[in-house]
Amino acid sequence: MKKGNSKAVFCGEAWEQQGLPQKNLGGVTPSVCSSLSLLLTFLLFHLFTFSSCTGHPNEVRLEGEFEHLEQGEFLIYSTDEALDRVDTLHIQDGRFSYKLPALQTATLHILYPNQSELVVFGNPGADILIKGDAQNLSEVEVFGSEDNEHYTEFRQNTNGKSAKETKAVAHDYILSHPTLAMSQYLFTTYFLLDTATTASEATELYDSLSRACPDDLVLSKLATHVRAIGKIRVGKPLPDFSLPLKPGHGGNGTEERTLRRADYKDKLLLIAFWASWKGGSQSALYRARRLRRELKGKGKNIELISYSLDADERQLYRLEQRDSIDYPSYCDFLCFASPLVQKWGIRELPYFILVTPDGNIAAAGSDWQKDIAAATKEL
Repeated sequence: MKKGNSKAVFCGEAWEQQGLPQKNLGGVTPSVCSSLSLLLTFLLFHLFTFSSCTGHPNEVRLEGEFEHLEQGEFLIYSTDEALDRVDTLHIQDGRFSYKLPALQTATLHILYPNQSELVVFGNPGADILIKGDAQNLSEVEVFGSEDNEHYTEFRQNTNGKSAKETKAVAHDYILSHPTLAMSQYLFTTYFLLDTATTASEATELYDSLSRACPDDLVLSKLATHVRAIGKIRVGKPLPDFSLPLKPGHGGNGTEERTLRRADYKDKLLLIAFWASWKGGSQSALYRARRLRRELKGKGKNIELISYSLDADERQLYRLEQRDSIDYPSYCDFLCFASPLVQKWGIRELPYFILVTPDGNIAAAGSDWQKDIAAATKEL
């Protein structure tokens, strides 16, 4: 480069400015060298620009803005192990900030004080903005990634539709956007959790997702739930189980023991899945006690099992004491990652399984009035 000239020059130009002949070095001419240098500069510039835009490629950042809410708290949890605990979003002046490490897209659930939920997809490196009115939580919008914007659109398109209509819309979204984490969530929510879904229907959609994302680890884990379809089905036998009880909890006693399916041969049984952090799911404990009391008034007995998806042992123990749980209480503190929960395909709380003395499932579901109540009247 000539002195006093601020213009950047590359290989060929420098060669000429020094009065040197255009040589061919190892088959690479100065003109080719110039092109390669320009390409390298272009790539480095865009790599720097991309890094500057994300700034946190292995982290998800959430920002919330809510009207008509000065301060308060929301809970946040995940059903895909992105969070190993139930955490709290602290709201001040209508705003909150939250971040978590993420190497893959996380499905996050924000639990409002009124027990309704908002699903947010935490894409690695994304800055997610959540905006809405605390007086109209169903209309909250989420921005910052393709997953969240499509899911906001889905929520708006299904607002006011019947369950059947919503499921049909979900089916179309899954097939139209098979690479999005949103589609995996729709598949789980509207097909894996729906007891009316047939194995063939679930397999068809799962195969479509798998072809689009063959290396997706989260999706591969859903294979367990696809295989679980039909395991908890009314009229079928309750699958075997083995639950090691921790002494001191509920009615477990002071010595270690293990609950097995065979222990309930020729007995009525109700298994109640719940968690202290999931609002409304504690009603499972009330429902269990009430059913036992009603049947006792008819001269019948029913065995109860509490299956908690808590992560905090102290909180679990406090609620067991408060609600006077005097029957077996199981918890491995793995939340939705609990092996039996995954094997049986349980993805919502509360969840009930009512078993007759012959070992068959009489009723199962998360809505007591819709799924369980009618079956209890026939006991």
